[in-house]
Amino acid sequence: MTAATANTAPNRRIMLVMLVITLAPVLISSLLYFFWKPQGGHSYGELLQTKPVPAFAMTAADGKPAALGDFKGKWLLLAVDDAACAQACLDALHALRQIRVAQGADMERIRRVWLVADGVAPAPAATTAADGADICLVHGAIPLPGDLRSGIYLIDPLGNQVMRYGREQDHGKVIKEINRILKNNEALG
Repeated sequence: MTAATANTAPNRRIMLVMLVITLAPVLISSLLYFFWKPQGGHSYGELLQTKPVPAFAMTAADGKPAALGDFKGKWLLLAVDDAACAQACLDALHALRQIRVAQGADMERIRRVWLVADGVAPAPAATTAADGADICLVHGAIPLPGDLRSGIYLIDPLGNQVMRYGREQDHGKVIKEINRILKNNEALG
């Protein structure tokens, strides 16, 4: 046996190990791709088609003209209801405040907006319940999808509709999801 043939067996093993190490990730990823498909991320709220919210007629509570564009650069949490503001409306305004405050350091990136759908100034008790939310009186239709009075909407800083949450949904889960959205979009508002 010569020195060349004595060295061949370990060299072949080394080459075989290198080949397996090189091909293993490709084979494993191919098997996973074809036989195990992950479900992907699921949103807790209703993911809306990302498109700008069309302009609509509204005024600020003090009577000055207003538009959603006035809030660009901030994430918006919107609630829509009438000026009478029944208990469901009061609960939604409270939820908006809690969702914003729960964001901690990121809460400054969010503004709360109550759209008064009937265009009438709300009662003082409802204004007090809004607790610092921007109140806008709407004059006409609001171009947002779904049942307006049963949802909370999230609008991005560019004015695009993003998410819709039902008012009855678990606010803890809504808080976590909005927190994730803000963390993943730090460069945006």
